[in-house]
Amino acid sequence: MTVFLIGLALGFQLNPSIAYLVPVLISAVRWGALAGVVSALGGAAASAFFFYPPIYDLRVHDPQELLDLVLFLIVAGVTSHLANTIRDRDNELLAQKRAEVFRDALIGSVSHELRTPLSSIVSSTFLLANAQAVRQDPQLAALANDVKHEAERLNDDIQNLLDASRITSSGVEPKLQWADVSDIVNAALERKEQRLASHPVTLEIQEDLPLAHVDPVLIEQVIGQVLDNAAKYSPPGSSITITGSAANEGVSIAVKDLGAGLTGEELARMWDRFYRSPRHMPQSTGSGLGLWIARAFVSATGGTIEAVSAGKNLGTTVIMNLPAPGPHGDDVKSDD
Repeated sequence: MTVFLIGLALGFQLNPSIAYLVPVLISAVRWGALAGVVSALGGAAASAFFFYPPIYDLRVHDPQELLDLVLFLIVAGVTSHLANTIRDRDNELLAQKRAEVFRDALIGSVSHELRTPLSSIVSSTFLLANAQAVRQDPQLAALANDVKHEAERLNDDIQNLLDASRITSSGVEPKLQWADVSDIVNAALERKEQRLASHPVTLEIQEDLPLAHVDPVLIEQVIGQVLDNAAKYSPPGSSITITGSAANEGVSIAVKDLGAGLTGEELARMWDRFYRSPRHMPQSTGSGLGLWIARAFVSATGGTIEAVSAGKNLGTTVIMNLPAPGPHGDDVKSDD
């Protein structure tokens, strides 16, 4: 009724029934489809009672006016259904958002609680594996190294969870400074030495590369994650090649493996949070966070990361483009 009166005041000639679509829409969005249907029936009854002769009577004698009411009920029913669908989708999105917030809080809390005892376990297994008595016994040495390797892998997984929680809650705040790309790559190789033990690694770092303006700790983690994936999804004995070259206003680092490669779907989704390819789930473990975190870290430093692959079982090359404005960083001061 209000919408109809406003229309009259503005000079519009509105069909009275059409004016009642607004409360139908509002009712369906706020209270659901049933409320929309009730509102539609009420609107049809109000139109017949107030506007169609005989006035103040629910009976309608004019066939054209009766057809108007029938069409109104049809349109109102469709409108109610669409509005209710939108309402359900909004509620679903809200529930998903709340679930994600809860999950992130739980992940962050559990990860922090596990980090301290796990650090002690990693330190203890390192000392145990390097103890002279253990090293002299081949069986004990193999067992201690296995425990050390699994503890380090679990520590990396916990670190990924903590990084994911930090990125979600407060974002990444990189500590930018000028860094030698070769030093970052070598640090990542040293940290992943055991993981890469069965893969010959070839370094092809261009001499006199400009200094990159990045957070060395974050980029080392990124390269380590990429190397970890290259080793995980490549057959033992296959080579991994790391190249470094100057690019326009930056430095490009590429890690190439001869492993499982990427399908079209994997290439499109590999940077998604928690994504793990169904092709690899039975054979490998992981959280699906590593590459998502890697992309966040590289983006935080002003760089980009991408992957290319010729297809399944044809290897993968991951390319990181890092900022290095000016020749050797001479025209930009370090943040330190």
